[in-house]
Amino acid sequence: MTVWARFSSNELYGKLRDGEYELRDGATVAALMEAAQNETGFMLTDQQKSNCVYIFDNAPATCDTMLRDGGKLRIMFKLLGG
Repeated sequence: MTVWARFSSNELYGKLRDGEYELRDGATVAALMEAAQNETGFMLTDQQKSNCVYIFDNAPATCDTMLRDGGKLRIMFKLLGG
């Protein structure tokens, strides 16, 4: 299946690319994140991973959310402020 991904910040996500990813049927958000990291060799730190926010097809998602063919995943970084 094909899923489109968009990373919100190149400064925070490094070389992970926006665009289409080919994944096996039933893949999760975690599988897409792993594929994106393996493609470039740029690995997110545990802290970066814990600060990711996912939106799949305009709905909140988690690492365990199953993706659907043709879906769109937005990966954003939590910002804390005051």
